[in-house]
Amino acid sequence: MSAADAPRLADGPRVSVHAPVHIPYTWGTRLYDQALADALWAERDRVRGLVVDLGCGMKPYAAWLGKDVRRWVGLDLPSSVSGRPTADAFASAGAAPLRSGIADCVLSTQVIEHVPRPWEVFAEARRLLKPGGSLLVSAPQAQWLHEEPHDYYRYTKYGLAELARSAGLEPVRVTPFGGAIALVGFLTSTHVPTFGAREGSPWWHARRGIQALVQWTAERLDRWFYQPGDTMGNLLVAERRA
Repeated sequence: MSAADAPRLADGPRVSVHAPVHIPYTWGTRLYDQALADALWAERDRVRGLVVDLGCGMKPYAAWLGKDVRRWVGLDLPSSVSGRPTADAFASAGAAPLRSGIADCVLSTQVIEHVPRPWEVFAEARRLLKPGGSLLVSAPQAQWLHEEPHDYYRYTKYGLAELARSAGLEPVRVTPFGGAIALVGFLTSTHVPTFGAREGSPWWHARRGIQALVQWTAERLDRWFYQPGDTMGNLLVAERRA
């Protein structure tokens, strides 16, 4: 199927469940991180059997998302901005040292924007998945530059779905992380510390309270006046069909 023939992709349903983790409003990226956690929790039934976590970092989701997981295999590069990952093997997300068709689920969160050839990650996910297995990929749609210079792309729901289709996977849904108001609140909160604050100044000490107020307000306004399309990021769910 060509991109021109691809069906229009509807947003996944707005997530109404809450993950068993609560990120405080004083955390500058709380809006995004909580939305990602909630979206993953809504797909927890797909996280089962043998899970391959591409770009695993410190494996933050294994503790509360891995109830039905027989083995959680984490792959990552030897170092990252968060320190040395708790990976089971060091490898790039596009070249896993694992045999084909072993995974019930492939997970990759906040990784593909840092991969110069993201289609290789999707092709590798398809190779690793068993027929009937699921791929879960999250990526930002709007965010500041980070982990420079290795920050290459931002992804709409259509971009994620097309990457999946091109690799021979079937998109199931794409869940957005909030609407336009959440996006404005997220970007505002993350830039609060950059508004001319000197460490130790009154503004510096007040910044976490300001971030909390911005995020708490934006989250509630977004819930009441939800405007789809513009969003912080997206979670793609795709399957390798038998």
